[in-house]
Amino acid sequence: MASSILSAVLRLHHLPNYLSPHFTLHSPTISHHAPSLHCSAPVFYINSLKFFKSSRTVPFAVTESDSPKSLEPDPQALLQEVADSFVLPADFFSRLPRDLRLDLNDAAFDLSNGQVKTECGEDLGEALLNISRAWEQADTSTSTALMKTVPQLAGSLTGYQKSALGKRLLSAGRRFQSMGQYGQGEVQLIAEVMMRNGKLLSASPVSGGTDEEPKQQIRTFKFGELQVALTSEKAYIGAAIGAVFGVLSWGLSQGVASIPESSLQYANDNALLLAKSLRGSLLVIFYSSTALSAFATVGLVLLAGQHSTNMASLSCSAAELSPLLGGAVNATGAASFICSQFTAFSAQLTATKFAVDNTYLLFSAYLVFAMQLGFAMLCAGSVRAKNTMNIMLTNVLDAAAGGLSYYLFGFAFAFGSPSNGFIGRHFFGLKHFPTPNADYSYFLYQWAFAIAAAGITSGSIAERTQFVAYLIYSSFLTGFVYPIVSHWFWSGDGWASASKADNDLLFGSGAIDFAGSGVVHMVGGIAGLWGALIEGPRIGRFDRTGRSVALRGHSASLVVLGTFLLWFGWYGFNPGSFLTILKAYDTEAGPYYGQWSAVGRTAVTTTLAGCTAALTTLFGKRLLVGHWNVIDVCNGLLGGFAAITSGCAVVEPWAAIVCGFVAAWVLIGANKLASVCKYDDPLEAAQLHGGCGAWGLIFTGLFAKKSYVNEVYPGLPGRPYGLFMGGGGKLLAAQIIQILVIFGWVSATMGPLFYMLHKLNLLRISSEDETCGMDLTRHGGFAYAYNDEDDPSSHYPGIKMRRIEPSNTPTPDHNSHPSAV
Repeated sequence: MASSILSAVLRLHHLPNYLSPHFTLHSPTISHHAPSLHCSAPVFYINSLKFFKSSRTVPFAVTESDSPKSLEPDPQALLQEVADSFVLPADFFSRLPRDLRLDLNDAAFDLSNGQVKTECGEDLGEALLNISRAWEQADTSTSTALMKTVPQLAGSLTGYQKSALGKRLLSAGRRFQSMGQYGQGEVQLIAEVMMRNGKLLSASPVSGGTDEEPKQQIRTFKFGELQVALTSEKAYIGAAIGAVFGVLSWGLSQGVASIPESSLQYANDNALLLAKSLRGSLLVIFYSSTALSAFATVGLVLLAGQHSTNMASLSCSAAELSPLLGGAVNATGAASFICSQFTAFSAQLTATKFAVDNTYLLFSAYLVFAMQLGFAMLCAGSVRAKNTMNIMLTNVLDAAAGGLSYYLFGFAFAFGSPSNGFIGRHFFGLKHFPTPNADYSYFLYQWAFAIAAAGITSGSIAERTQFVAYLIYSSFLTGFVYPIVSHWFWSGDGWASASKADNDLLFGSGAIDFAGSGVVHMVGGIAGLWGALIEGPRIGRFDRTGRSVALRGHSASLVVLGTFLLWFGWYGFNPGSFLTILKAYDTEAGPYYGQWSAVGRTAVTTTLAGCTAALTTLFGKRLLVGHWNVIDVCNGLLGGFAAITSGCAVVEPWAAIVCGFVAAWVLIGANKLASVCKYDDPLEAAQLHGGCGAWGLIFTGLFAKKSYVNEVYPGLPGRPYGLFMGGGGKLLAAQIIQILVIFGWVSATMGPLFYMLHKLNLLRISSEDETCGMDLTRHGGFAYAYNDEDDPSSHYPGIKMRRIEPSNTPTPDHNSHPSAV
């Protein structure tokens, strides 16, 4: 098929007309690695391809005119130019931000992927493997020294080995190109040189004789010294499995959806509502499973098709195409060059990787956003019925107001790199976005985190806060307060970020807050703490003697539903924080181990911490108060999740159980302290998210495992890890500093804001509105209308009509009275 296509192209463009038996080529810019080029011998000239650029320095080796290598580039000169581009400062690679080090690791993978020693020769293959390891370890000096040895090996390379080396340089160069403008443009220079010279080397003619047949290239994934071959058959099998699983999930969802409501007969309305809520949760799970299966199936089919296309293109041979060139001089060289263009399609596999990673990140963003529904249901069930509509509206406002403020300012303050260690300064209103390092899916994911922090705060000040105060604090929190904290600990430029390689300011480590026990939960919890303190408790929360009076929420069913929705969304919150999934780790664990394994481990630790905290709260409260309370269990479960969020990716599953157990007692103790201090938080948000979030940061400093820390935060040998795991106390000290600076920053910003709103009478509603309930006084009606009389919207001013019924009183006889006229 390739032959027929090429034949048609040649006929259309009259390519044989450009085959001149006598041609003189003068190069305007000649590299110092090669003499000036003057060739009157017959050479192959391709006029239709813009192969040469006047601004480029392209060294060539002149050979006999009848040789297929008459216009072959000088490999030693090209490789010397590549080696010269890697003369960098000794700490250049180690100073790269986390996202750029990931790109550097990908470049190392592309340089040494597959059977490198077989394709490039034993000596050169070994050198490429060592260079790859140096890049992965961010060792600039070793990389520079090894690069200087590569040009010395060029003389022994065969045509096929030159072509294979060129393709590897081209692929790695594209990775460097994706790193953008870092430093003084060094990576862009490296990318330019590697891509240009890689193209020239990959066009090296391959002998058509029997002594050197092109070897079939196989796309493999590298795990240390082990190689895993990717075949289209394996991809199709995986797609078939995904399709079957998707069909089963769809069938289950349809079965649940087809259950008639008439069959849900229960003793009371609460039980009926709980049954409907559980059915809704099952539908969400089954529909999500169907969607995931569909994504996986389509992705595997595309990958299989891409693999098949690449394999077909790589089978192109000079012997097959040479006759189509009409027996022209140097036809073998021309055919070899054209075949090399087919091999460029193999780079499309990189696009497939980007598509898979972005799909994973988008789906994680959708899960985190679904937590807003969980917050809404949890808040609605935890307040009294007369304030249900108000609290659900505030949750909608958190997302809406937070979306605009984060778009305009928040994302730029958080991730506007390059910047200083305190605040970002690019991408306001997403200007000059996306970039090679971040796409729109990244913005959406970070926005979902920002509004989650605002949702936490709304629970602390529920049932007594004015509507305008919600708009003001939500915009300020998501547009300024939260982004600054996320810049400190998550941006590659942040002063306390674990992704910053040269983090000497914080014990050479940075604080590990993988998914936001501090950045999200402590920020939201402490903001809510100041709001609730400045507003004061709700009317009736404490009697005149100071004794605590329980103001219970109106619906345990909504609390349970909200808890399960939050649990479901947490699988996007914690595992999704890896941002990518299609990445292999260079370890000796085996070919099955990579970032996908770390994602699964994170989901497991998240689950175990939440489950342990729920059970601990259940039995702990049973011992303290003498009964089983589902509301307390739900809060304990969420406390475990908030605590494990920091270290979920860097701890063992057994350590997550410890985390959940302690988190439950932290929550119980914080609630006791709040009662003593007459602090009123309807959802226990400050205690749950603030207290348990702080414990989660300390827990990470105690139990972070060395190997997991180096996997998640690569490029810094000797990085501190958990105190109880033998890593010393530096990481624990960094975690404690994170707790202190978050508490100080949020207190210094949100505290004055709430106090100012209080002084302007914009914070708390009147006592009359609070007593009657905001649904009636501020929102025009109740969330629940049990009878027509309960719905104020049915009451219209004017003449009130009533039904006339017969009366038992006899009609008076006017003629019997003397006064009758």
